[in-house]
Amino acid sequence: MLKWTLRILAALVLLAVAALAVRIGPPHLQIRRVHPKLPTAAELRTLLDVPGGPTSLRWVLTSSQKLSRGELGHSVFLAEWPDGSIFEVDTGMDAAAALEFGELLKTMSGGAEVTPGGTVPELIGAGAVARIRGLGFTHLHIDHTQGVQALCAAGPAPGARVFQSRAQAELRDPNTEEGGALVASSCFEKARAGEEGRLTLTGFPGLGLIPLGGHTACSTMFAFAVGSHLWLLSGDITNARADLLENRGKGFLYSGLLVPEDTRRTAELRQYLAALDADPDITVVVSHDLPALRASGLPEWGG
Repeated sequence: MLKWTLRILAALVLLAVAALAVRIGPPHLQIRRVHPKLPTAAELRTLLDVPGGPTSLRWVLTSSQKLSRGELGHSVFLAEWPDGSIFEVDTGMDAAAALEFGELLKTMSGGAEVTPGGTVPELIGAGAVARIRGLGFTHLHIDHTQGVQALCAAGPAPGARVFQSRAQAELRDPNTEEGGALVASSCFEKARAGEEGRLTLTGFPGLGLIPLGGHTACSTMFAFAVGSHLWLLSGDITNARADLLENRGKGFLYSGLLVPEDTRRTAELRQYLAALDADPDITVVVSHDLPALRASGLPEWGG
């Protein structure tokens, strides 16, 4: 009896391992094929020489949560041009989605209750939403994309476009499928960017889109030249600014199983971004590190 019990347990373990491999194997293989060329600091600085660039870059907080390691924020970034046009990066989540996402994080890593901040339309007002003419995503995980529904319901500018690299528009894994579908079916017209070495986006001088890979196949950095300073929105290449500067990864459980990452590429990207951040006229912004964001010098909307 014991022998058969052990055989059954061994078979169940093998089935579980096989099921896990089926789920995470393809994403790992996919992301390891995405290694776009990274622009040099000099190439990024060409954005500073473009006339008519953005006059400001600000952020809004759609939700926050204190965890065992610092305070996590779900932030959205809004740049404004002289003519009043606004470009938004990421859309955050509404209160219901934020609470659901926060419960998952609590179960996984402990921490406090989520504090919902609101949707972007609730936080910036209808007048500002009507001036949103461009949208981009650092990647397509649901905590960065779910708020696109509220944004469309509020009514951005007619003909507003979402800019995506080929990888972001076409490549999906189990963790980006839902967010990708929300963006694909949204009210925004679809525009390709970041291909063949192009850096700037049509209609938005002083803004650059840079495909990265590493965290997801669709991971993307946005560079904003505001005055004489470059702000680089790095998404989730790292979740903490200290980990970026000290080149620390997220660990096997996260990068190997929960959110398949190309850890060799993320290590390369952390080194790349830390070197850029060392220059006094460049600041790398880590999306989820709320204390670091507050200390960055980047102003909050309405602050």
